[in-house]
Amino acid sequence: MSNQVTVLVSNTPIPSNRIGSWVTRINTLIKNHDCFDYILSPSNTLPKNIFCKKRKFISYHKWIRKKVLFNWVAKDYLRTLSKLSEEHSAITVVVMDDPHLIEAIALKKAKFKGQLKIIFSFHGFQLKLRQEIVAAIDKVLFLSKAGRDKSIANYVEFSPKTEVVWNGVDSSLFYPLEDMKRTTMRNKLGFTKDHLILAWMANDRPLKGFHLFRKMVLELLSKYDYLKVITMGTQQKIDHPSVLNVGRLPHGEIPNYLQLTDIYAFTSLYEEGFGLSMIEALKCGNIVIASSLGAIPNVLSGLARCYFVNDPYSSDEWIARTASVINNFSGNRISISEADDIWNYRDWQVRFISAIIN
Repeated sequence: MSNQVTVLVSNTPIPSNRIGSWVTRINTLIKNHDCFDYILSPSNTLPKNIFCKKRKFISYHKWIRKKVLFNWVAKDYLRTLSKLSEEHSAITVVVMDDPHLIEAIALKKAKFKGQLKIIFSFHGFQLKLRQEIVAAIDKVLFLSKAGRDKSIANYVEFSPKTEVVWNGVDSSLFYPLEDMKRTTMRNKLGFTKDHLILAWMANDRPLKGFHLFRKMVLELLSKYDYLKVITMGTQQKIDHPSVLNVGRLPHGEIPNYLQLTDIYAFTSLYEEGFGLSMIEALKCGNIVIASSLGAIPNVLSGLARCYFVNDPYSSDEWIARTASVINNFSGNRISISEADDIWNYRDWQVRFISAIIN
């Protein structure tokens, strides 16, 4: 039986072309560092991949739920970990932000032959796993101090160790353009130096607040004839000649638009674990207007050019705050070195590696 190994558990193929904050980070991590001996995911691209697929629940009925979880939903992962536990004396299992996989592995922990250390990389704001699951986890990685503190407060007893690893954005992709190049790129899209561009980017989930953004935009466009708008990520559109609806983009193309915009509205209506897109926009030189929910104030604490909407459910507050930013807009932008210091990927990588090996 060999010594300790580290295993990554993911419900998403790793490596993957899928757009997503943690997927992008992990893809880069495994490309640059040999952190994992095995990767359990629905992929067989790499030699260290072991193909495991998470299946959908057949039934959530309380009398058979656990049986379905163990024998169907997480079957591949449990079977593979069981085999690895027979071959290795100690296994560190890093589960990426999946409540069902962490539940299955935690509840079966005592059944594995080798010593199992379970690390849960949690990407939400409030951890709400059942007490018996939390008790079997050795360490939880949080994206913010606020999220960690709020999560611990939910439990009578919280036994896992914790690490706040925060998040990180690649500064080689997300950075402010030099003025002349930025002007040239804006001109190619039909924007002039006199235009002020407001950006929004998210998926189609209602809690991302597109309905608020649409209402805000239509009101602001009636007041400011020099205002232009770019929306990204959503299939929803704002039908107005001053709005460019880009739709979904590969992750590598997102900076091409954020580097051209001036103000970024982060209209999220739920408790974000971090709020990565607002940092991507900030690093590209945008002023950020964000809701005050979840970890957002914690993440933006101490950063310049950030403004909050204290009642994010109110379209009037979004309109008033954004109008204030527009009225006081100076045109000054941050430098590349200043942008690099804002939540860069390199620092996240160091924190994450340290958290899983210590």
